[in-house]
Order: sequence, then C-alpha cells, then structure tokens
Amino acid sequence: MEKDLFGPVKTYFEKLGYVCDGEVKDIDLYMEKDGMSVAVELKLTLDFKAVQQAALRQKVADSVYIGIFCPKDMRSHSFTDKLYLLKRLGIGLITVTKRTKTVSVANEPVVCELSTFRARNARKSAEVSKEFNKRKTKLNTGGVTGTKLITGYREDTLVVLDALCSLGGEADTHSVRVASGIEKTAAILRANYYRWFEKKGSGRYAVSDAGYAALEEFEPVLKALMRPDDRSHPKS
Repeated sequence: MEKDLFGPVKTYFEKLGYVCDGEVKDIDLYMEKDGMSVAVELKLTLDFKAVQQAALRQKVADSVYIGIFCPKDMRSHSFTDKLYLLKRLGIGLITVTKRTKTVSVANEPVVCELSTFRARNARKSAEVSKEFNKRKTKLNTGGVTGTKLITGYREDTLVVLDALCSLGGEADTHSVRVASGIEKTAAILRANYYRWFEKKGSGRYAVSDAGYAALEEFEPVLKALMRPDDRSHPKS
C-alpha cells in the first residue's frame, strides 16, 4: 500500500529538519524547511502516471520526489531509462525497502542538462550517425517489430551474395571481392552471419539454399543498391 511508504519517508525528512504533513491539497507528503518546500508523490510503481503527477507538483513546490518501494529491477535497462527521464525533468526518487523500511535517495531533484548525457554518449551518437550514413537504400519502416532491418551490414552482405551468384554460385574470395566492390568481402564470407554461404574449401565459397532464398526475398533491396543503368555494384 502507498500509505506504507508514508511513515518511513516522513521520518526520513523530519530527521533532516523538515516540518511534514500528508495530503496537503492532494500532495501525498508536503514539507517545508528554511522557506523551501518539498513535495513527495508516493507510488507503488514508477510509471508514467507517477512521473506526470510529480511534474505537476513542480508547479507548486521547490523540489519534488517520487517515493516507491525498492524495485527488484533497479539495475535493469528499463529502470535506468526511467531514471534518466527523472534526471532530465529534475524529479527526485526515493526508495524504501519493504523489510527494513530503509529509505534511500536514488536521485536528487536536480535537472541534469542534456549536454551532460550527450557528452557521456558521444560514442553511441557517432555509431548512430555511422550506421545511418552507411545505409544506401533507406528502405526501413519505423515503428514495426519482428521485421528484418536493412542495415548497412545486410546491404553489403547482399551485394556480396549477388556477386557470388553472378560468378556461377561458387567462387574464391578474391573474385567475389572484385565483383562486389565490397572491401570487407572476406570477413563477410567468413562470418556467414545470415547463413547465406557455404564454405567449399580454403578461401572458396558457394551460395547456400538460404542465400538463394534471400536473393528473392531482398530483390527490391538489391535493385535499389544497384544503379539502374548498368547494375554495377556500389563501392563500400
């Protein structure tokens, strides 16, 4: 019950010198100290409704926290994503252990500027841009699940597959690289990530059954990858 959070959180702030009371104009826990006000929304789960209500409390209180029981998934990506949102909004988070009623502050109610997170994630940002610019076809539909994405790697592998097929379905790595124009041809054949190839000997590969099926499945992608005039392979 949310009311089970009230006592431990109230006691925590009282020890810090705050004068506290519950249900002040629908605020679960409201307190003041040295002219500064704090509001706490007590929730069983950290969901959108909790964040929404806490954001609305920022209109009337100097600092706002959400109080929840300590979740089991605090180290999960899902929970850290929620924590990121709280940091961006300047909403604090308090956790209470169910057994011992120990109170901990997981996040202070201070707005963390976006530039801080961008600096921390510069490498990921570069990877996003790199993947976007590597893709030649731009054929993916956003908002879908369970579909095969046309990544830059899949595009390169399709070009290698098409080149191998054009060489009679079996050839050495060097010949495939020349025909495809893909510099990483050897690595793609060796990794065989999509199981489109079969190794026939040292540095020699053939198109697998899955490969022939992929040529049909991704024919529109291959058409987009090749120039319509001479169907030559693009350089990687």
